[in-house]
Amino acid sequence: ERHSRRHLNTRPLGRGRRLSADGPPMLSKRNLSLLLLPFAGVPLFQWARSMPQADLHDNSPHAPDAATLALIAARTRATNAAAGRADVAKVKAGGVSGGASSSSGGSSGGGSSGRNISGVAVQGCPASRKPFHVVLTATADNYQSWQCRIMYHHWQRVRDSDPAGRCTELTGFTRLVASEGGKPDGLEGEIPSVFVPQLPASVIESHFHFGVLNRPESVRQLLASPALLRQITSDFVLVLETDHVLMQPIPNLATRTTPAAFTFGYMHAHASQDWVIQRYWPEGSSASLDPVGPSPLLIHLDQLRAIAPRWLNFSLGLRSNADAERVMQGWVQEMWGYSIAAASLGVKHRLVRNFQVEYGASAGRIPPEFPTLSYIFHYTYGIEYTLQGRPQGVMQIGEWSLDKRHYGADHPPRGLQLPPDGANAAAFWLTRAWNEASAGIPAWPDSHSMGTVGWRRNKPTADELAASPLARRVEGSRWSWSGVAGFEFARGGELVTPWGKGVWGLVSKAAGGADDPSKDAQVKACADCLFADFANANHNVRFSWDADPPTFRSVRVGDLQEVAGKWLGGGGPAA
Repeated sequence: ERHSRRHLNTRPLGRGRRLSADGPPMLSKRNLSLLLLPFAGVPLFQWARSMPQADLHDNSPHAPDAATLALIAARTRATNAAAGRADVAKVKAGGVSGGASSSSGGSSGGGSSGRNISGVAVQGCPASRKPFHVVLTATADNYQSWQCRIMYHHWQRVRDSDPAGRCTELTGFTRLVASEGGKPDGLEGEIPSVFVPQLPASVIESHFHFGVLNRPESVRQLLASPALLRQITSDFVLVLETDHVLMQPIPNLATRTTPAAFTFGYMHAHASQDWVIQRYWPEGSSASLDPVGPSPLLIHLDQLRAIAPRWLNFSLGLRSNADAERVMQGWVQEMWGYSIAAASLGVKHRLVRNFQVEYGASAGRIPPEFPTLSYIFHYTYGIEYTLQGRPQGVMQIGEWSLDKRHYGADHPPRGLQLPPDGANAAAFWLTRAWNEASAGIPAWPDSHSMGTVGWRRNKPTADELAASPLARRVEGSRWSWSGVAGFEFARGGELVTPWGKGVWGLVSKAAGGADDPSKDAQVKACADCLFADFANANHNVRFSWDADPPTFRSVRVGDLQEVAGKWLGGGGPAA
């Protein structure tokens, strides 16, 4: 998954060990570095890349070991060129033979429709109908799992609302999951899924911790396994990512020899990249590359089968050293791997500008009918507003914030607060889409995280301090944390703790729940709290000044772990 974190101390701790309730954080330097690495900031763009399942994972091909994959990345130009001449001929002729066999059993997955939707010819449907099967690439972690659930919910909604009815081209659905050992993750009863072994940790680490390499590897395994391919009910597939939401039915925009893909502004190749391109495709040049990636991508299986090995090999090569980073953004090098691989086989794409939208708060006025003008909402960017309905600013977390990165270890809560008046149409549409999915999935778990308000956690300004009696009283005070002294709300929003420095400040007030004393309300809607964020964890703190000495209760965002604090001295006068 491609991540971006704009402030490392403004997100709940994801996978890994958290701060103990009664002691210092149990994070080694190595574990902390591994935890933070995927969330390094990127300067301009944020790309975030993730019928019950038959028990097929034991039949999946084994992932190659680290030594084998290292050899893959080191293949010579001559080997690629020799193999390429035959592949190019096959692709230009319409693909190699032997696509996935179609199923006459209707949709491959669950859903409430009950309609007779099939990936093969249906009596009464036009002969021009070209059904396709969604392949949603994912990994088996919480962050991508909740996104998959939202995506599948809306796939069902869009499929069932297609005016074409039983003649819709949007037929099958499979979540292709890279997991440890190819083991199921528990969602296979809700979402049609197949599982393949993820790449070894040593391979990911040796390629700069680039977990997105699991995407081409999982597609390679799918296409190499007849057992897994039986789950694919059409000869065309639509490759999607976990942070896609379908807005309206998608027609099959591809042909057997021309796939359809979104055109990305940052994927236009130029001559300064030729030396990298020719490392993997000696005869190639930037002029031959389409400005596309592998998702969203509508493509015939024969073409995808020809492209997949090179897509993986080139992606591994681009990430094997820092050379390519000088001219190709590191966080999208797997996309460059696909683009070079497709071009090296003579594949040209139909460029579909309205395949998806990626709106944020700074997109300006968006027409209310935008969901009928494009097919997919790709929520790769956070949508960040002030509570007055103005864009919060570049690379800023908003007072109102809808951002997938808030929910690394927890699901988003149900019933997210809608954007403030003045926000654009995209903010309202996407919030309602998340809310609709979470409300419509019975097993959606209770969340212990904040909703759309409370994530902006900056040091208080002078004006904010002047307007807050609570902040003025707390500034400069010293406390114990679960009996451990050395916890200080220092001047200027600096937080000093026995476990390192952090930040404290004012919690944005969410609608409702201000008088609710529960721990859950203290996280989601606390009107009289400060935040205290340190050790890569967020805490909302409520004070009891009537106690002798004064105390506080801290509740950690994400798991509601509670810690008690006791005043030791300092601070401003009582309000």
